[in-house]
Amino acid sequence: MKKLKFARSGYILISFVFYAAAVIYLLFPGLSGMALSCFSGVILIIYGMIKLVGFFSEDLYCLAFRYDLTFGLLLMVVGVLLLIKNVSVAQYLTPGLGWIALLDNLFHIQMAKEARDFGIEEWKLVLGISIAAGVLSVLLIMHGFPGPQATRVLACIVLLACGAINHCIVKLMVRFPRRGGMEGTDGKY
Repeated sequence: MKKLKFARSGYILISFVFYAAAVIYLLFPGLSGMALSCFSGVILIIYGMIKLVGFFSEDLYCLAFRYDLTFGLLLMVVGVLLLIKNVSVAQYLTPGLGWIALLDNLFHIQMAKEARDFGIEEWKLVLGISIAAGVLSVLLIMHGFPGPQATRVLACIVLLACGAINHCIVKLMVRFPRRGGMEGTDGKY
């Protein structure tokens, strides 16, 4: 139960980190590639660790954290690479964000389908946000907006969408087991 509460809190925290990163990236366009790479590397390592804790927690439906073992390890490896090769990979941060967000949202689309099979009514919201965020991620990968300022805004929108989908998933799909075999969403006994 403690791992599940930690994972849920971690997902909410990382959602707010994504929101803050979007605002910082938009407001401070002059940040150096090294600073962005190091900041991104640390965030990805923390996000990967939260995903690993989520995978090993006792979520009642096993939906929210089902794919987090592999993806958490991937995030941690990419985070370490960003810290080690920070300056030389700075030019790949924007499309890299697109690829990571796309992969995450593809997992969320599958999760929405499985949530529908479980009878969770909010699956449509998760599916809609995941598809929208996935499309934005593809645009980011393709540099689908002309000019660096538009690409920066698109990257911020993708970060906001990633935060929103994580926030929705943890609020709507994580179920805490209750004493006596009944399920609940609030984590209280």
